[in-house]
Amino acid sequence: MRFILALCRVLFSLTFIVSGALKLLDPVGTGLIVKEYLDFMHLGFLEPYAMAIGILLSTMEFTLGICMLSGLRFRVMAWVSLILTAFFTLLTLYLMLFNPISDCGCFGEAIHLTNTQTFLKNLVLLALAVVIFIFRKRATRLARPWLEWVFVGVFAALGLFVAVRAAATIPQVDFTAYRVGNNLDDLARENQAQFETTFIYTKDGQTKEFTLDELPDESWTYLDSRTVQVGGSTKMAQVDFTPERLEGPMLAVTIYNPEALSPAALARIEGFRKEAASLGQEPVVYAPSGDYVPADRKSLMTLNRSNGGAVYFNDGVIVAKWANSELDDARLDEILGEDPDVVILRHRIREQLYASILVVGTLVLLVLVRVLCKLLVRKK
Repeated sequence: MRFILALCRVLFSLTFIVSGALKLLDPVGTGLIVKEYLDFMHLGFLEPYAMAIGILLSTMEFTLGICMLSGLRFRVMAWVSLILTAFFTLLTLYLMLFNPISDCGCFGEAIHLTNTQTFLKNLVLLALAVVIFIFRKRATRLARPWLEWVFVGVFAALGLFVAVRAAATIPQVDFTAYRVGNNLDDLARENQAQFETTFIYTKDGQTKEFTLDELPDESWTYLDSRTVQVGGSTKMAQVDFTPERLEGPMLAVTIYNPEALSPAALARIEGFRKEAASLGQEPVVYAPSGDYVPADRKSLMTLNRSNGGAVYFNDGVIVAKWANSELDDARLDEILGEDPDVVILRHRIREQLYASILVVGTLVLLVLVRVLCKLLVRKK
């Protein structure tokens, strides 16, 4: 039984940790998902706080996973796990039945699940939560309650730090379709939805399907047709972005909410434009409204999570991104003069390093908490 309980804890905890962390790495994207939930729940008045709600929920999810794995406040967290999992299982059952939104956003942009897959995942998590809840009293307390709550606060603060930093700049680890190194032309081809229509005919009590190139003779009677997707994805069609040109270098400033830009943000954009123009690369400014090149708001948010940020393309490949707060120190002269492949490689290395530091740092904290708690218990 100990092995079963340990296995349930590990599977449940890792799911919550990964799910929470992926959403904390991209708080703007998480806010978009929360906004969709608020819309179908008729809670539109909360939309201005969608990103804050997303950060809080993701932090709670991440922290809950950490607590279940480490044993911090285990009995309390077993109650919380059961209640939350039961709630989200019912919610995803509704999503599966009525399909008000197409993607639950459980794992951010990294992993996309259908509503049916999400419901099945939550059924498994609910079963794990029930087992953990039933045997919750077998867990031993690590330290005094107040100290365990302090450690819970430390991990919650870690999650908040990651999210706030990403919200202030851009995600340090990008899982969107428009991550650095991706080619827009290739994305358009790979994600273009492909459909196939089959035609259903009957003859002498026999029903058969035919393709457009193999239609039967007039002795068959037409019944119906059916169109199914056989390749690509319709997701990219909703966030499609095509720059002014796909050849050579190009700079773009992406403003998905012009009304929200502060005078300081506008000044940074203007400074960026002047610097780029002095280097012979006048940037194209995209926005859904105003005196700019028109572009879809969601596409701009996917391309660059920072409102008023910038993107550097070369032959249709995304080479670099800057948040609006980073435009004053974009080092355009250096980056435009470098080999784009080198710039992309350096960015990917930074992404991997950041992710590694987060994973290793979290594991080290977990070990330190366990060791410190054991030392304190022995001392007592």
